[in-house]
Amino acid sequence: MTARPLFSFGLGTVVGTAGGLVGLGGAEFRLPALVGALRFTARQAVPINLVSSFAVLAAAFPFRAGSVPLDLIAPHGPAVLGMLAGSLSAAWFGAGWVRSLSDARLGQAILVLLVALGCVLMAEGLFVTQPMRLVPPDLLPTVLAAAAAGVVIGLVSSLLGVAEGELIIPAFILMFGADVKLAGSMSMLVGMPTVAVGLLRHFGAGSPLRDRAVWTGTVLPLVAGSILGAMIGARLLGLVPSQALKIGLGVILIWSAWGVFRHLPAKEPAS
Repeated sequence: MTARPLFSFGLGTVVGTAGGLVGLGGAEFRLPALVGALRFTARQAVPINLVSSFAVLAAAFPFRAGSVPLDLIAPHGPAVLGMLAGSLSAAWFGAGWVRSLSDARLGQAILVLLVALGCVLMAEGLFVTQPMRLVPPDLLPTVLAAAAAGVVIGLVSSLLGVAEGELIIPAFILMFGADVKLAGSMSMLVGMPTVAVGLLRHFGAGSPLRDRAVWTGTVLPLVAGSILGAMIGARLLGLVPSQALKIGLGVILIWSAWGVFRHLPAKEPAS
């Protein structure tokens, strides 16, 4: 694995571009690449994906804050804090649950979730999401509904090593009436702490994140490529209809997840 930094960088750039085109970090596409192309086990790929997800979000947030000021988020503070509370709790316990699963069970869970996320992307492409308010604006219903959604988001994040923007953004739009640009920034405020909490649980003994060779050969170039790709994808926005992209990338995600995770052998990363 130590001799492949350029390949990792290129792979990160490709998946980051795909994610950037639809306003995501590319983590869903990065996970099959880590297992299928870079030959990590599913258990090793999840924390590496978490590092990449956090780095992409942290790099993108300052630029996003310039176009969507934080004071616009303040009216949605209860929804953000409620979802954050649910997602942080679930991410902490979910990361421990990941370590208790067998490799086969973890692979099966990842396959199901990636296929479901592919379907979500396709559904978003087929049905234009307009802001609406399904949850009453009162404080208690807002916090409780947001926390419940956060639990689901935190569990999925800990299992896949992703920030779950494709779940958080529609939740804020449909449940709490946020417009899509505002929902994207709110998603980052929830996603970054959630990913960080998941990472804390993945630095134990045996973690690939404790291996310096994995950092120099895979993690750092993958992160750099993912950030570059996300920037390229953001620049290319508008060249291809966003809705068509989501449908196409949803199909690709389902196809790649099925090909990689349907029959995972037990394997160690190549050296």
